[in-house]
This record gives sequence, structure tokens and C-alpha cells, in this order.
Amino acid sequence: MSDILRLARRIGMTVGIGRQTADTDESRGSATMQVALGGDELRDNVPHTQMFGFASRPIPGSDVVVLFQGGNRRQGTVIASGHQPSRPRDLASGEVCVFHPSSGARVWFRSDGSIRIVPAGAPVEIDGDLVVTGKVTAADAVFAGITQSTHEHTNGNNGGNTGHPVAG
Repeated sequence: MSDILRLARRIGMTVGIGRQTADTDESRGSATMQVALGGDELRDNVPHTQMFGFASRPIPGSDVVVLFQGGNRRQGTVIASGHQPSRPRDLASGEVCVFHPSSGARVWFRSDGSIRIVPAGAPVEIDGDLVVTGKVTAADAVFAGITQSTHEHTNGNNGGNTGHPVAG
């Protein structure tokens, strides 16, 4: 085989597109996965490289892009993954969304500059102080177990209850 053909073959073998076939193995220093590529090619324990500060655990059936060092199919690294059935399809051009595929929870950076946090049937939890410099709008609020919408004070109305708050 000529050197040019050998080089062309190695270049052609540097990138593979496949599908994750088993759950991600998180027991090692770097997460690994089993990947099925074109034909009958199956690669096991392929490291999954992610961007610093971001972490995900793709599910079996996810599409993957594998980069093979020097075209060596035994030295691959998953550099991208996605799951077509669970990908949000309601984003406008330029929008960004961090989403949880099975629950539907998301943090959505919208094209108008707003950020929408959509929990999936559970409260949003914040561990730490919350500082708000703008207006807070809420349907109701509970402070130290006291519900704002139904709270009454005694002795505030010539000895009687003040009544419920009135929306302004």
C-alpha cells in the first residue's frame, strides 16, 4: 500500500460516529462507555471527555462522536454525545438550554435575554443566601412557615384581626 493511501486511510479512521450501547461506567477516574460504530465495530471502555465544569451521564442509545488518536481505532475518546428523542425541540434560534431528559426540568436561556427555570414537579432549591436587586413577583410566599396570602395580625384593627392581605 502506498504511503499516500496509508495516510488517507488513517485520516479517514480518526473520527467515528456511533451509538452508546450500555450504561456509562462512572467507577473510574474518567467515565467510560461502550460504543457501537459502523459495521460490526464495537469498542468497550471508551473514555468520555466533557467540558470542564459540565458533567452528564449519557444513556444507552445516545449518539456519540469518537475521536481516534492517529486513526488508531483502539485509542478512542468520546468527544460529544446527544440523545435525539429527548432533545428539546422548542428552542428559538440562538437559545441555550440545560435540560434533564427524563424529567423535563430545564434552565432555559431565552433569546429575549430572560432565563426560565422549569423544575419538574419539585421545588427549586438554593443552598446559600439569595440576593435579589430587582422586584420579586410571586403568587404567594411563605416565610418561616407563615403564608403571606392568608396571614392575619391580631390587635391591628382596634383589637380585632387585620384580615388577609389585599393584592395591590
